[in-house]
Amino acid sequence: MKTKPQVQPAPVWAAAMLDADPLFFVQAEGQTNAMARLLFVPKSLPRLTKATGELTYEAGRDFTWQPGGREIVLTPKSRIPFRTQVLLPPGSPDSIAASRDGKKHLLYGEGHFFHDQQVSAAYEAAERWAGPVPATDASGLARVMARLEARKPVKVVMLGDSISTGANASGVVGAPPGQMGYPDLVRDGLSERFGGSVTLTNLSVGGMNAPWGVGQMPAAIAEQPDLFLIAFGMNDASGRCSPSKYRKDIARMASVMRAARPECDVICVATMTANPDWQYAAPELYPAYRDQLLTLRVPGVAVADVTSVWSWIIERKKFLDLAGNGVNHPNDFGHRLYADVILALLP
Repeated sequence: MKTKPQVQPAPVWAAAMLDADPLFFVQAEGQTNAMARLLFVPKSLPRLTKATGELTYEAGRDFTWQPGGREIVLTPKSRIPFRTQVLLPPGSPDSIAASRDGKKHLLYGEGHFFHDQQVSAAYEAAERWAGPVPATDASGLARVMARLEARKPVKVVMLGDSISTGANASGVVGAPPGQMGYPDLVRDGLSERFGGSVTLTNLSVGGMNAPWGVGQMPAAIAEQPDLFLIAFGMNDASGRCSPSKYRKDIARMASVMRAARPECDVICVATMTANPDWQYAAPELYPAYRDQLLTLRVPGVAVADVTSVWSWIIERKKFLDLAGNGVNHPNDFGHRLYADVILALLP
């Protein structure tokens, strides 16, 4: 599915109006009705639509909301999809045998499986972001900033894992509303903000880790980038790679690119976290990797800290609200979050 460049709303940490707060409804054991939590308390009744945008839900008929709260509760005859279990018995459909306890399966699905079950809430927030605000680093990215401000052509090269291929973004899996993955959103965001030509070559491959990325550096250099994005960590953490080894591999990619193309700036992207119920999740490693990346910052090398922003949101909601496949990929909201954190570096 090909889409036109998309105008991006204000990032979630700066937005008074949320246009797509994602919700995945679960009726937990002991609950009478399925529910999900908004990121913020709305000023008035939120507008709920199917994540595909094809259906608008009705308050009273499909859901209820109490002023002053963040909970959306489904009515008994609601048209909104929900699940009564997300940890499933072995052999269940739409599941994967990978729960942390080793006994149950996780709800899982590629393509637009999760997208079809998620809901987007639009509302004006009665409270403001209280989490970490991504840093800007215009001085650290001076070379690419100069090109952008002069409206010279900018070539972006992306090297990462499946998240960076755009995995489970609606535009990648052929579902409405057709939002592309975060590398395309970054390209479009830079073009829209600065008005020049920005092109993207994406060398990312699903399932890969930082050592693989080191081996791809000749191909990345051959593309002659002005801005090089490095985004690994999810698969490194699943393989229990040590933070020091992870740092060494990312630093190697950045230094090789800077030596070959001194005019190219580098952004290292700190990963989202995985489903905490997944047996391959490594909650202790994601922030450790982030901390290692932050030690690499020098003029010409910046860090996009997705980990901190993502983690703060997950504390207020649940992983499946932001999930693209239920395990280790983001949905449209998550991809936009990635893009916004990266674009914040280039104000």
